[in-house]
Amino acid sequence: MENLSENKELINKYLNCILQQQFNIQIDLKDEYTFIENLVSRKPVIAATFSDKILSDPEMKMFLSSLITEINTGSCSIHSMKVKLRNYSSENWNSYRRIV
Repeated sequence: MENLSENKELINKYLNCILQQQFNIQIDLKDEYTFIENLVSRKPVIAATFSDKILSDPEMKMFLSSLITEINTGSCSIHSMKVKLRNYSSENWNSYRRIV
């Protein structure tokens, strides 16, 4: 599993792009999560620190929580984030429907 804290900018860009894709909204997410150390594994993980703008939208909160969980568990790797971001600009995301 990659060191998440070394890829903060990539993770932030990924979360912002995926949120924009799903909800057609741009929100600065930098203050909506933080990196902490897992007490057992001593590896960095992402912890949600959602503000009222996220908490007031249950669908968005659940969606972001799921993304963060996928990143923390390694289901969504740094490599897959890079690939999605690379393809993000070349695809027409407006043609996709929301999954939440």
